[in-house]
Amino acid sequence: MFKVIPLFSGSSGNCTYVKYGEDEILVDAGVSCRMICTSLVSIGTDISNIRAIFVTHEHSDHIKGLETIAKKYHIPVYINKNSFDAIESLSLKQAIAPFACIKNAEETADEGEIHAAIFKTPHDSFGSVGYRFTFSDGSCLGYATDIGYISRGIAGSLLGCETVILESNHDVEMLQNGPYPYYLKQRILSDRGHLSNDSCAAFIPHLYEKGTKKVILAHLSEHNNTPIMAYNTSVNAALEAGIGKDELKITVAMKSII
Repeated sequence: MFKVIPLFSGSSGNCTYVKYGEDEILVDAGVSCRMICTSLVSIGTDISNIRAIFVTHEHSDHIKGLETIAKKYHIPVYINKNSFDAIESLSLKQAIAPFACIKNAEETADEGEIHAAIFKTPHDSFGSVGYRFTFSDGSCLGYATDIGYISRGIAGSLLGCETVILESNHDVEMLQNGPYPYYLKQRILSDRGHLSNDSCAAFIPHLYEKGTKKVILAHLSEHNNTPIMAYNTSVNAALEAGIGKDELKITVAMKSII
């Protein structure tokens, strides 16, 4: 069975560890190389064991640590072509270019016994994607954050996964009444923004119907959400659909494990 641990989650940086057998990968590297290395040691592994990094998109909270990691450890980086082209930092682009594995939506990638199917996600970046990781025993992990809404492609990629990491970014009322400027509120609420607690929760019963046993709520806003609000919204939606807490495990990814 696979292991998944969100090391960092939220607007300040994102990085998730996935292991199956002897194969270990990361999804995103949105904090410093030093922080990632420290977090990996804290869970009993090391950056030298990471086979590849799968990038969701080019925003800084998903690629901040890539330049140093590429220079020091020469780890392959799977990234959408549009995201790679849109990277503003020339030094970052030059650092990862020798190790970049350009893969676009609807394509696949294999690292050892981990098979990744890449799907497009609606977000205000140049090439935002999510991943469905299938392991050699047939089990699956779905990963979709930074999504404005649950598109048909996202739904089709996540349904049937035993574990799903899904964005639960904000409480709509908290966002609307909060300090963000109007344009930023509209961006977050748009179909190319971020998924609200309510929208995330509404999809959870559909995941359960297709076999999902665990949902990890991720990418929570520091200013427009709280872990307990995100958790309660999803748990209540599951309970209203007749799904008991012992039937579907719902957890919240911490901002940082270190």
